[in-house]
Amino acid sequence: MDIWAWVFDLQRDLRAAGYDRVADLMDSIPSDATEDRPERVVAALPEAIAAARALKNPWLEVYFRHWGLGNRMNNLSEGEVALGEAADLLDFAHREETQSCPQSVCVTQDIAICYGNVDGPGWARERLQVCEETLARINPEWPCFTCISREYADALLDDKRPAEAIVFLDRQAKAILDSGDTLTSTYRGGQARALWLNGQVDEALAMLDAIDEDEKDGSDDRWQSRALLRAIIYAERGDLDAAKVALPSFGDLVPSSHMDWAMAARLMVKLAPDSNHWGLGNAMQKAMAHASTVGAHRKAVTLALWHAELALLRGAHRSARQALQVAQTHLARMRKPEDLRADVEALAAQIATLPAHAALPVPADELAAYLPTQENRSPEAEVDWLLTACAERPADPELAEFAANALHACGDQQAARDHLWQFVRRNPTVNGPNYQLLNQLMEHDLQDDVQSLADLLEAENPAAAHWCRGRLAFRRQQWEQAIEQMQHYLQHDPEAIGPRSLWADAALALGQPQVAVEQRRILASRAEPGKNEDWDLLSTACAAQDWATARETAARLQLNIDEGEGAIEENWGRCFIRFEENGESKQYYAYRTGPVTARIATLSIAPWQQRVRDWVAFDAALLEAPPEDEEERKEFIPTFRPIYTIEAGGFGESCFVDGAAAPDEQFQAFVEALDGMGWEWWVNSPDDYTVTDPASEAPLPGRYFQVAAPRAVTPKQVDHTLRELTRDWAHPVCWPRYADRHGLPMAQHEDIVARYAL
Repeated sequence: MDIWAWVFDLQRDLRAAGYDRVADLMDSIPSDATEDRPERVVAALPEAIAAARALKNPWLEVYFRHWGLGNRMNNLSEGEVALGEAADLLDFAHREETQSCPQSVCVTQDIAICYGNVDGPGWARERLQVCEETLARINPEWPCFTCISREYADALLDDKRPAEAIVFLDRQAKAILDSGDTLTSTYRGGQARALWLNGQVDEALAMLDAIDEDEKDGSDDRWQSRALLRAIIYAERGDLDAAKVALPSFGDLVPSSHMDWAMAARLMVKLAPDSNHWGLGNAMQKAMAHASTVGAHRKAVTLALWHAELALLRGAHRSARQALQVAQTHLARMRKPEDLRADVEALAAQIATLPAHAALPVPADELAAYLPTQENRSPEAEVDWLLTACAERPADPELAEFAANALHACGDQQAARDHLWQFVRRNPTVNGPNYQLLNQLMEHDLQDDVQSLADLLEAENPAAAHWCRGRLAFRRQQWEQAIEQMQHYLQHDPEAIGPRSLWADAALALGQPQVAVEQRRILASRAEPGKNEDWDLLSTACAAQDWATARETAARLQLNIDEGEGAIEENWGRCFIRFEENGESKQYYAYRTGPVTARIATLSIAPWQQRVRDWVAFDAALLEAPPEDEEERKEFIPTFRPIYTIEAGGFGESCFVDGAAAPDEQFQAFVEALDGMGWEWWVNSPDDYTVTDPASEAPLPGRYFQVAAPRAVTPKQVDHTLRELTRDWAHPVCWPRYADRHGLPMAQHEDIVARYAL
């Protein structure tokens, strides 16, 4: 069954009605969820659900909420905190107006996974029952047949029945293949896991090898789960080198992979005790804290036990105590805690024998000066000393900052914030810890807490309160409010640097670059010539097209630019400009026109904003360091962050064209016609790109490229022009995405896609 047909039909209807953003979300949310970008799904979901409700489309609401829950279940591994939404969606998806929606079946899997995250073995039988009931209602032609079969097998594995899981997965795989479908890499990875848990390690590795071979083109986004299983198997076998090669970096993983990573790391410590350092403790703490926060009770207990075990081996007593608290808390919330209770009790008994406080190596008032002089420092060792010293000296800001830094380095961000809150409440007039707390709150986007901090500081430390409110307004893109708060701050401290810098950035965002120049000029006048303040002034002056100031500043920086007056527009080579849009980064090839300006050369692909021919000012700081190798440096192209668009290129959305390649002379005539109309174009395809000849089924040279017309040209006119310019080509080309987005006739495009196997 094609459970996606209604999705594609609805997208087309939405675009025809002008709801392009909603149609885009129908693509981007599933894509982000399946490609391990959970933060984007979380950010986009409220808008998507609100749009579905505003459109009074309950099927669309089921669709968005299902993908939102799938993200929370499969990427973020959420447990009890998501049960309410999972149960509510299950009810909503089975109402009269939604029960026929194909995605209503998928919601069953969401709640089964949620209970699995809470306590997999504890809810195994109920998960098996709900999956069995759902499988009885569908057949292998449904895409969700694969997903629910996987969840049934996962429940069998949690119930310690790996042999049954292997048989079940093999039977379901045959049914899927017999229906004409293929097995996903995720499904086959589940088969490999079942083999491993059943003791069939060689067969598991052989299956992982086969999957990797089939996915060697790099298009598979689930390779990390297989790499983690490999690392575990190699570590169990004592092959440390192979385990190290297989193990992905913890920072690259979504939370659903934390358990496997922690298991592999723990096994590797047994082979190489030196690998049990504070950096490992940081990762274990973060994994445990996440499981605790989301109510994944069994995972939280298991991770806490492993974290405490490793912490005790390296003498990190505070980390072990914190882990014990987590284990005890979540053990009480598990449905079936019996298999872990003895381990938690044994850990508690072991920790009870530890000394209550760490003995300081020097007096408390000397500790902050002592620590930087030490070699091979460990924040886990230092944090015990620092907390002891802070208890003796509760008004010492330096010790408070050191302790917060140590806690943060240990991966315990919440404890770091709690420690700083405690200090700031006792000492609201003391600067340092308050700004450190603000930075941590901003880092984790805890906006309500930032407001609370400002309220706390307002009476006794108004400048700091204005700084908090200004930073918060800037984060919320409330530019006028941010400037107002900085003006208030400067009344208290006219020499402050940060407020003028933030004022300048907010002015640029408001489209007031000359105001930004005024603030940057003040900062540059107080700094030594040739420093960062001059570079910031140069970028801002170019943004404002204040060429006199720009040339004066360039001279102070000893930059070699042409003499004269007016705009600086020269050949400074190539660069990349990296834009941020909707939480995603995208780089554009550009030609530098000066030390801090460039014109964008490449076209954007919808839904990205069109930027071709935009003239931008950029921050002079490199976003990527040049390579150390001298030969590689010759090919290095610098990447910069844009700060302002001096002049918009004025082009509309790109049209992506695909098909067999016209002869070079014919294509040259085509692009010359585009140039003559003032259109932009860019060939994207590699030289070896081919399509299929519909007559002979032999490969044909292919070409795909983008075209953009000035913004005043309508999509219908773009479509007509491309048809006219390519009418005499031996092989027709197509632009189905563009046509679909703008409600243009699709039949010819779909025919070309099918005939040429595009």
